[in-house]
Amino acid sequence: MAFLMKTMISNQVKNLGLGGGSEEKKEEGGTSDPAAAHGMTREEYEEYQKQVIEEKMERDAAFTQKKAERACLRVHLREKYRLPKGTENSLHRCLSSQEGCR
Repeated sequence: MAFLMKTMISNQVKNLGLGGGSEEKKEEGGTSDPAAAHGMTREEYEEYQKQVIEEKMERDAAFTQKKAERACLRVHLREKYRLPKGTENSLHRCLSSQEGCR
């Protein structure tokens, strides 16, 4: 939280043109370090990267679960109504056309 406040205040000072940006550039040394580029310390950046990876894994798992549920539902509906596999394409074409199905 402290780094967020520091970043906000330093950005405001930079916008005013009071020279606050030159001191910060000397501290960073260069923007080759991704943590410095994001205005974080190395530890904060590593923690941030871990959180991003964990959130991505959770989203991917949820997407895979929903995809499997949809596939299962499609199989059950095909079996129940004895539909061939290619029906979903013709149904989509039928629904998207202006004329409607016959």
